Amino acid sequence: MAHTAEAALSRRRFVVGAAGAVAGAGVAKLAWPSSTLAASARVAAGAVVTPPSPIPGGIDLGPPLGVIHVFAPGDPSITLPFTGVTLQGFDTEPITATDFKGSSAVAFHVGSARGSDGKTYNLETDIRAFEGQYVVDGVTYKGAFAFV
Repeated sequence: MAHTAEAALSRRRFVVGAAGAVAGAGVAKLAWPSSTLAASARVAAGAVVTPPSPIPGGIDLGPPLGVIHVFAPGDPSITLPFTGVTLQGFDTEPITATDFKGSSAVAFHVGSARGSDGKTYNLETDIRAFEGQYVVDGVTYKGAFAFV
């Protein structure tokens, strides 16, 4: 494989993005350990945990997935190769919840992975981690969330 400036830049973005996602997940646990433990206790006790409300709009992935309530922040000159999603700019909101105040980390990974069956598969991920406060029906909650 030829090492071009574009490939080097992609690797750098991969490493920086992955480090940001890991750091964001770690900060989420450290920032409010009491609320994280309390939420874990409520879930273990069978209590209902109120999720944040999704943002309006998002990316239309077409049938059968339809619109997912997420935007793709990042360099708009980059189009992800397998989903065909073009990153939407550096000022694009990474959070997927309305009425949210907190921190977020975003990482996009593209490449291939070898399965336990020996086959090689295309890999494209969107990993995000959030921690902060959100409001649902006038009530403020604290929480930490992540998705892949």
